[in-house]
Amino acid sequence: MKCIWFVLLVEVMSVVDSHRPLTNGGSYEVSSFSTKTKTKAEVGYMMCLPKAPDNVHATARPSNPSLPHKFNVTILEIKRGSFIVEIERVDQATGWDRMLITVDWSSYMGKGIGYQNLILWFPDAADRRGMNRNTASKYCTDMGGRLVDIVDKAMYDVVDNYCRQTIAFGPYSVTYIWLGSSYNLTTDTVTQSNGKPGYHGDWHLVFIH
Repeated sequence: MKCIWFVLLVEVMSVVDSHRPLTNGGSYEVSSFSTKTKTKAEVGYMMCLPKAPDNVHATARPSNPSLPHKFNVTILEIKRGSFIVEIERVDQATGWDRMLITVDWSSYMGKGIGYQNLILWFPDAADRRGMNRNTASKYCTDMGGRLVDIVDKAMYDVVDNYCRQTIAFGPYSVTYIWLGSSYNLTTDTVTQSNGKPGYHGDWHLVFIH
């Protein structure tokens, strides 16, 4: 699971206590068949966890790589020793004969928030040091993550809600965070750190001198 972290600037007054998330991952084989396009399965972590993870992301694939089956996975329930998934075949609107399906999973425990296969987290949100983009990026890289990119409206809503629930604004109505994306004044476009187009909708560019 990739970690994408935010770094707050000096304007932030205080944030709720945050701890580095505990991440785990693994693979689990399920013997499965279905007469319909969907079925449920229980996936074991095969390791001892102190409690049920806060978030789990999973994908599924045929254990035999020569098979053409494609699957989507929906997490239905997260437990301490296992999690329940719904496996849906998406390459055809049919079921499948008995086969081994490998479920690859990643999980985290902490005060961040999961989005698809990412962890969104303030690594040290109470740190009030002023940072430019380079120092903010290095700060995240040194901790094993990177500045967040806003990919689309759905991700924007997740990031925005997480910020609003996490940051204590105090007497201030706004706060500033560095993103991995860059903004082009001439073309009025946003580019992610990987070179792909980014989301440019409900957020506002702020110039900091």
